[in-house]
Amino acid sequence: MKKIILLLIICFCGNILFAQQKSIIIPASNVEKKVVPIVPTKLLKKQMESAFKRKKYKLVLPIADTLLKRNSKDENAFMTKMGSEIMLNMDKPAIADLKKWYKNKDTAATIIAVIPSQFEFFNKKRKGDIYYNSAIAWSPKNGIPYLFKAAELSDNGKPEEAYNNVKKGYDLLNAKYKKLFVNLYGTVLYASEKKPEAYKLLEDEIAAGNNTYDILKDYFAFYSKEKRYQEGIDKATDYIKKDSLGNYFGQRALLYNDMGNSEKACEDAQILKAQFNGGDYWGKLFNCPQIMADIKPSMQRTYIYEVYFNDMKYDFRVSNPKVDMDNGVSFKYKLTGDVGTNGTVNISKEAIATAHDQMNKFGKETLELNNKTSVWISKEVFNEFKTNGYSSINANDWEGTKEFQLVSEKNSEDSYFPVTIDDEIKYIKCIKVLAKNGEELWINDDVNNPIILKMKVDFSIELKQVL
Repeated sequence: MKKIILLLIICFCGNILFAQQKSIIIPASNVEKKVVPIVPTKLLKKQMESAFKRKKYKLVLPIADTLLKRNSKDENAFMTKMGSEIMLNMDKPAIADLKKWYKNKDTAATIIAVIPSQFEFFNKKRKGDIYYNSAIAWSPKNGIPYLFKAAELSDNGKPEEAYNNVKKGYDLLNAKYKKLFVNLYGTVLYASEKKPEAYKLLEDEIAAGNNTYDILKDYFAFYSKEKRYQEGIDKATDYIKKDSLGNYFGQRALLYNDMGNSEKACEDAQILKAQFNGGDYWGKLFNCPQIMADIKPSMQRTYIYEVYFNDMKYDFRVSNPKVDMDNGVSFKYKLTGDVGTNGTVNISKEAIATAHDQMNKFGKETLELNNKTSVWISKEVFNEFKTNGYSSINANDWEGTKEFQLVSEKNSEDSYFPVTIDDEIKYIKCIKVLAKNGEELWINDDVNNPIILKMKVDFSIELKQVL
């Protein structure tokens, strides 16, 4: 079910130590009581935030309780405690805390009902029944908990129960909230095999001027699900003729893309960029050649990196690359400036297949790599990132092999790496990986050319230009 308005946003940050300390009493009549100094509030807050960031949720609870005893209105302490309870599956205490914190029952019920969506229960195969049912019991005339419950039921393939809940909840909403939640209502209707009603509901809403991005997205998604791409495109075009809004162009572009017509999708992406301040978002989404960089290796290709090492700055140039992930990789290199070295690197078939070590030291010589890679990562490492979300790499000889976690998300800013090609900024689709000590790598998201775009270890290197 599409994410709708999430009324609860919890921000957690920092790193942890331990919770509150107790006074120690020495049982001797002639000895004075020995008291451990109270931990300052500022330090406790840092400990709590650190604990949550490191997922040490059990350690969060006593610290948060201490902070709340000192200041019962400390919202950050309350939210961090409540979030930890949810992550620890302490559902009943979390719900009880929310009921106490929010004096208005409608507000409390709404926030309780949002929890499963905010904490992505569905992706974790965790049911939200206890939250929905508690919210409904706490505020029976609040329609929002019924809607969230219906969304989960629909996702779980229970259309009849989903329809009963969404109908009851929607009928309880006032006119203002009906406009906010009409797309969720329509989506549940559609999933409940009430497709004509779903189409009409959203068409009437659009005709009444409620043409928000979410409503249009869900409405045109009906056409895409049924593979009625051209009908949806024609409908969007009719809307554009009546009212040339960017949201209509966006949905038409999505339908073009879904039907495999990337050229037309990119035409609309260019319109969105030029006329509606759409930036490069749509072009990235469709991998449009107007903004996406072509960095496929060829004999004419030169990759220019900027290097910072020991207060020195210089260029590292990779030229004449031959990249065959099944048989090996070779390239020429040149270090400019005061460094002034050049040579050739040959990576063997075995190394490019499975090596986890990186070679980052260059001299005036030809380097034959049989158990290491350089500039490129091995096929095994790349596939582990894509399949498991992590892999081990030795990118820094001083500190040895470390586990790197995949941290980029689909279509996030970290998924697109900017580079200059022919004096124009374009983007490379990439993955970003991060080690616990802060070492980072950005890698071209292409199993046939997994070239490193940026690396921050005990030195930094970043691709700036492709010639």
